[in-house]
Amino acid sequence: MQTVARIRMPENGIFLCRVAPSLSLMPGDPCMVELDYGMDTGVVLELYGINENAEGDEKAPTFRVIRKQLPEDDKRIGENAALAEKAKQAFMLSVSREKGHVKLLHNRFSYGRDRFFIRYGAQLPVDLRRFVGQLQRDFKTHVDLWQVGVRDEAALVGCLGPCGRAVCCCTWQHQFQPVNVRMARVQEMSLNPAAINGSCGRLKCCLRFEYDQYRVAGSHLPENGSVVLCAEFEEVEALVVGRDVMRGRLTVRTRDGRFLTVASDAITVVRAACVEDTGKEGSHEDTGSEWAES
Repeated sequence: MQTVARIRMPENGIFLCRVAPSLSLMPGDPCMVELDYGMDTGVVLELYGINENAEGDEKAPTFRVIRKQLPEDDKRIGENAALAEKAKQAFMLSVSREKGHVKLLHNRFSYGRDRFFIRYGAQLPVDLRRFVGQLQRDFKTHVDLWQVGVRDEAALVGCLGPCGRAVCCCTWQHQFQPVNVRMARVQEMSLNPAAINGSCGRLKCCLRFEYDQYRVAGSHLPENGSVVLCAEFEEVEALVVGRDVMRGRLTVRTRDGRFLTVASDAITVVRAACVEDTGKEGSHEDTGSEWAES
């Protein structure tokens, strides 16, 4: 059995790495990993075992964990941070006249200085590759340059969500999941952008978290606009105007203007409402994310 670790890098990328049997690791441990560009630092997210002879997607990864991060590594990491600050200033001076209001979000050297990572945001699509050559010559390294979207920006910079806690993408969520407006509609949420958009200005990632439960529970209830008969109120005919999906209860309006709350198992559907399904609601929002497992 081969032990495999999911390693989170400072840029929020996820790599799968082999772990030697003699190496004792726990989730949350900082470690040194050997990747295709050299040695670098990361944090263990998860450990699991796979068959050493497995093929295809289950095949053991080629990257490996070398060791835990040691106290003496802090000196090297500090030197890399100081050098990265100089490289940052040189890069920002080069792009200062570039249109699009370039905003540098993240920059660092790998542990062995084999690679210099730059993550930036811009209001408009910009191509900054022409500025990379001078940076590579001055600092004798390969520059990994990415323009990221607003979701990645929130994950890199960090911020508070509408719930008052740190946003999921910079705490525990390791990959962006597709979200769309249909998920808010199924959960009976207001389609006001202030209610369904997160701090990044895009649809909240948490719209997906309870979507499946609401979808299953809501499939047994009549849609808003359906005409029903209420057995609890002498078979009075009423119009469904609200749904409490998880409690299985409906708010209905009778012909004489009364609003009643009834259990879903105490009504009979006379005429079901026709819900239009538009392509816009069904299409997934583009995450613009670079998060991916390697």
